[in-house]
Amino acid sequence: MTSLKKIIRKGYKKAKNILGSKNANKKNVIQFKKNIWQTDEISKSFVEGSNGNLLAAASIMDKEVNDFFLSHCKKNDKVLDIGCGHGIVSLFLAENGMQVTAIDISENLLSELKTQTLARNLSIEIKKGDAYSIESPSNNFDGVVARMFLPHFPDWPIVLKEMVRVTKTGGKLLVHFASKENSDAGKRLAIAECIFASSTDISNPWTFYAESDNAEINKVAKSNNLEVVNRTPLSFFLHNRIIGNQLGTELYNKYMIDVQNYMENEKVKEFILWFDQQIVSKCSPAISHFNIITFKKL
Repeated sequence: MTSLKKIIRKGYKKAKNILGSKNANKKNVIQFKKNIWQTDEISKSFVEGSNGNLLAAASIMDKEVNDFFLSHCKKNDKVLDIGCGHGIVSLFLAENGMQVTAIDISENLLSELKTQTLARNLSIEIKKGDAYSIESPSNNFDGVVARMFLPHFPDWPIVLKEMVRVTKTGGKLLVHFASKENSDAGKRLAIAECIFASSTDISNPWTFYAESDNAEINKVAKSNNLEVVNRTPLSFFLHNRIIGNQLGTELYNKYMIDVQNYMENEKVKEFILWFDQQIVSKCSPAISHFNIITFKKL
């Protein structure tokens, strides 16, 4: 996680140098995010910083998200993993009998996925592609999954629409997203100001990360002929805006380091997985900043 913090700080400065707050808009953010994933430095650091074999916090998120996705898929389902990165989800679903197509814009991350696919003797269709124009016939997949992907787009409803296009009628779209209700609750209950690693402030393309609430999600779903089946919160202990706005920036940053260190203890890790999956998942989306939206195509 330390390496990711360094990347964020470096990326923040780079974003300001490239764009400047006066010039930032949706188009700039989209282009900036597209460009950074082409670099060796960012892609390599992302692979290292999300290595669940080395980092307990990463392994917890991997298990929670992968288990959730798997619970909504059947063996031999055709599943599209959009924004697949180096394949945390794709590899897991393929190992569990799914017919996986993995798409990402980063050649570096796809190269890592190809290496892992060969090493594990798996069959995954790997494509370089743009989320705004998915190389696939309409109504092609039983399910579409997106892990920590869609909120990078300030115009995410347009990307979602393309994901809907390639999904079969009756199929599910499982989208990792951020809860605006959690941010709103944090602000409403705040006793201290807290600066988070991600923000809805479009003036900083590197840290931009979209949030949404029930009203917006339902509106977007209706316009795309989708049913919102559920919003499932997870990852209570990390990036939680309610906790951050109680502690303030300095104490919250220390808390984030401490809690990730505690997660290295297998008993703590076991408890957190139980707590997130058995308790947090049954609560309001406001309880955590991260949640998974389950859509069904009507």
